Amino acid sequence: MFDAALFSSSTPRNTVFALAIGLALSVAAGDASAACDSGLFVKSVTKTYRDAARGNRSVGATVHYPVATSTSSTIAPGCAFPVVSFGHGFTISNSAYGYLPKALVPSGYVVVMPSTEGGIPNHANFGADLAFVLKAVRADAAFAAALGPKSAIGGHSMGGGAAFLGAAAVPGLNALFALAPAETNPKASVAATQITAPTMVITGTRDCVTPYAQHAGLILAALATPDAATYDLPLTGANHCQFTTGSWTCSAGQATCGGSATINLTTQQTLTMNALKPFLDMTLKGR
Repeated sequence: MFDAALFSSSTPRNTVFALAIGLALSVAAGDASAACDSGLFVKSVTKTYRDAARGNRSVGATVHYPVATSTSSTIAPGCAFPVVSFGHGFTISNSAYGYLPKALVPSGYVVVMPSTEGGIPNHANFGADLAFVLKAVRADAAFAAALGPKSAIGGHSMGGGAAFLGAAAVPGLNALFALAPAETNPKASVAATQITAPTMVITGTRDCVTPYAQHAGLILAALATPDAATYDLPLTGANHCQFTTGSWTCSAGQATCGGSATINLTTQQTLTMNALKPFLDMTLKGR
């Protein structure tokens, strides 16, 4: 359940979100028994896709997808699942975000997590990878027949900034989200001027790694999405690294600036998904 009291009310867009989220939750409750939206199981597979438009660039990714039974390995048939691509943070494995597919896939989403740019990153390439995998998974015979046309791009930290870079290159993108996004090179804040998709940004009030004013605040100030479709949610007591399930490199960096959280990891991730999932249900499933 979404608890608006746990999010700071420092930005006017939070009020808009509180109204929208209540509607999304009440509508979603009425059709939770739909076969394509609940009761599904999570399967995961590692894939390597090739982007011919970028010199046959190799893009490794983990695809998390819904299956009808716990013993099945084939994507559940007869549905039109939306696709969500998600970008990891700097030097953070894509496996550190397992709570996202765990929350989304059983409700009828396909979540694709590129593993590229894990060393010294090229932000432009990473943003392009996030956009590319939306097309690549739809061209993959293992999934194509079960996927619908709707898509979202998201990410954390570096991946959150790269999500804006990728979103700017996807006309008609249905949703964009970022967890504690970092300004990138090229600038996510410049890419934001080209984006009009519904957008949710969740940040932590205890984040010293990507402080709001220097990162998410700059990006949101430039965003072309109308205020009524922009959801700016500072999560009270949350820090930067608890948007992951654990990363020693993230924790080491955070320790140097003193960004300790006042809520625990499970609470931070649960609250994040309690906000993010209804947003995606609303934008990608019309619920």
